[in-house]
This record gives sequence, structure tokens and C-alpha cells, in this order.
Amino acid sequence: MMKRFAKAPLALLALLSSSLAAQAACDYDDFPKMDDMLVASLGGDVQWNNMPLAGRSFRVPASVEQVKAFYSRQWRDEVDFTRFNDWEQILHVDKRCLMMVQVKPQNQRFSYGRMLLTNPPTADAANRPLGSGMPVPHGAQVISDMRSDDAIRKGRMVLLLNEEDLHVTRAWYEAELRNQGWTLEERSNQPNAVVLSYAKGRELMSVGLLRHQDVTQVLLNRMDR
Repeated sequence: MMKRFAKAPLALLALLSSSLAAQAACDYDDFPKMDDMLVASLGGDVQWNNMPLAGRSFRVPASVEQVKAFYSRQWRDEVDFTRFNDWEQILHVDKRCLMMVQVKPQNQRFSYGRMLLTNPPTADAANRPLGSGMPVPHGAQVISDMRSDDAIRKGRMVLLLNEEDLHVTRAWYEAELRNQGWTLEERSNQPNAVVLSYAKGRELMSVGLLRHQDVTQVLLNRMDR
């Protein structure tokens, strides 16, 4: 029977931790590639849930659905489909590592994206709490923590879930970030959603709040100018 991974990224993380017991390095030679896929190196230091990610960018004459179907076949349906910050994501865990494809449509003929894979986490990374150093309300659950560091810009993107309602969560962030010295530059209100934009020195922070199925989803995006 084919095994389909749990939908929650935290379940994937737990599965990955046990899968890395052999501590074998991941290799891009094992990453499936579509015909006519143009692949280039992706600079910078990227981490996903405290695990280092090696990266490649790609462009391919295929739709997003065709890309998803290709990797579903290649990985024998042992995949998890998610969506993160407008990226369609395809996740796969094998005996050595986690492989992730992030893809978007470029136009009617082409799609583009990134191919990411992990190396075994260090002991220090494994012990560092997800969301450490970011504003996380007490009791909130951190789902995903992605860091990027290159010659141009450092960035951090954290996705979390909070059981408090949208207005309580918004009020918490407005008070907490004000106390941390951030200046609110813009607030966008929509039904069941709020986006707060902040600045502090050379740093920018956006807080996206979405109420969905009795939980408030929070997407934090922090970066240098």
C-alpha cells in the first residue's frame, strides 16, 4: 500500500526526524527532473523548520498541475500537497531526506519555482524552538519556520495557528510589536482577515491574520529593506 503523508507540516517534520537516523546526505542527483526543465543554482542560506535546505531554481514548459502530477508519479503518491505564501508545494520524505518543490505559474505555457532538499539537522538546530525570536502569542502553535540569508537580504517567514479569535490576535500583535519598537505603517482590513505592515530601522515586518475554521492563521514575514 502506498503511504500518503499527514497533511500537517509538523507531522512531516516528525517523520523526517526519524527518517534521518542514517544521517545520509541528500543529493540532487536523486531529485526527479521533468523533460525540458531548466535548472539553476539558488543562492543563499535557507532553513525550513531549523533544517538546512539546499536549493535550485527551475523553469519548465508545463502547467502547475502537470508539475504536481509528475512528482506525484515519480514519488509514487508518497507526497503532501500544501500551499504557502502563494506557492504550491509538493513535499516528499524518503529514507534520507525531505524534498520540496515550490511552483507557481509564469504564464500560460511555463511554470517556475524552486527545488529544495534537506541535509540532516545539527543538534543545535534540533534543540532550537520553532519561531524563536519572532513574536508568537502564548499557546500558539508554530507550523512552519523558514529562514533565508543571502548577499542581498535576510528574511524569515513563520506560519502559526492561534486559538484566540481574529480581533484578540490582532490586538496582541499591535501591542507586542509597539512594545518592541516597531512602527505600524499600514493596516488592511478585510472580512475575516487583517494585514499589518511594520518598520523598524532597516527591517520590515508584515503580519497576515486569517480566521478559518475556528482558528486564526498567522503569517509573519520579516526581512531587511
